[in-house]
Amino acid sequence: GGQFIKILALRNCFDCGIDTHTLKMILASITAVRQDAILNLNYNGMSSREAAVIARFLTSNPRLKQLEIDWNRFNDADVALLADALLSNTHLTNFSVCGNSEIKENGRLAFLRAVFDVSSLSSCAASNHTCRLRGLERDISAMNRKKKSILNKWSKIFAMLVLSSEDSFINTAILRGVPAQLIPLILDKCKKRFIHHDNHRLTDIYL
Repeated sequence: GGQFIKILALRNCFDCGIDTHTLKMILASITAVRQDAILNLNYNGMSSREAAVIARFLTSNPRLKQLEIDWNRFNDADVALLADALLSNTHLTNFSVCGNSEIKENGRLAFLRAVFDVSSLSSCAASNHTCRLRGLERDISAMNRKKKSILNKWSKIFAMLVLSSEDSFINTAILRGVPAQLIPLILDKCKKRFIHHDNHRLTDIYL
């Protein structure tokens, strides 16, 4: 019958970043949580040192549903670490990075590929389908808008199938390499109204 942290807000508590030991203690308090928690680390002067620690934490897939690291000093290289961490995370549903002015287009693309990798259908399927990213200068928060990750996953798959086709029907060339036994399943899903106006919204983010 112990008590557990649901929301931990350490906003503007540190002037020049959070030392590794302290940050690990903060994150450990979240690791012990038995229900989804929220962590706010805004305005703490964090940069590359903290990004590496946070990335390792996210890779462990803790019970954290919302992470805010707004108005810190993260850059594109830091985002690459954080984006990689999302590929093995299924609990985080909201991730805010507002006000990190050194996150440029390369960082945006790293986050975008983590949640919608269009290099192949298998890469798309292996993307993160739970986390909605907010606060980038060119918004990508249309990704993972649905509460159910399976719906986000199928929306992306069919966006690739439909919108990469010259006739806007289905680009069967993308199905090359897909196991033959799975192709009927994919085509059957197409008939069940998974394809809708969100397709253009998803693919337009890459433009």
